Amino acid sequence: MKPVSDDFLLNVAGVSGALVGLFLVGVFFFVETGLGRLRSSRTILEGYFRAGTRIVLILFAMSLLLSLTLVVLTPAWNTAVFAVLSITLVAANVDTAMRIRGVTKMIHSTAFLANEVAGTVAVVVIVTLPWILGGLSPTREDLTWSILLSFAAAFTSVCALVLSAFDIPRFEDAAAARLPDTEDGASG
Repeated sequence: MKPVSDDFLLNVAGVSGALVGLFLVGVFFFVETGLGRLRSSRTILEGYFRAGTRIVLILFAMSLLLSLTLVVLTPAWNTAVFAVLSITLVAANVDTAMRIRGVTKMIHSTAFLANEVAGTVAVVVIVTLPWILGGLSPTREDLTWSILLSFAAAFTSVCALVLSAFDIPRFEDAAAARLPDTEDGASG
């Protein structure tokens, strides 16, 4: 790999920072308009979306913080920051992976499952690749692969989340079909 310049890392950090802001605005909009309309299935979806939001923020944080630390900190600090972010990322991935089964059963869609499988593979590569390439002291170039992969994984997850907003009416219909009609007093 070519040497990684400070300008490149700062540009990646700038784009990551901008996308974090846009993502947060999008999440608040989605929660207010989309998720707020769901009633019966809200608990399962809300937990999954919360976990998904967490992992996307960690992925963007990895591309943002690691890019900045590679510019200003020593290699030992870069490795420490990467290790802490990696542990946090793995924990967040386990959380989303544990929640995907309920979401997939509820909405009968493979989009979230496919995103979760691809995201889990990406997390494994993000966390292990610098250690494989650089050993216990990964270089700037070794860590750059994880920065780029975390950025790509976060962006892909955002796309899946945004596209899922179009499926909200289908979520509502699926949830309504599974619940008995209790609003008009016909049952129960």
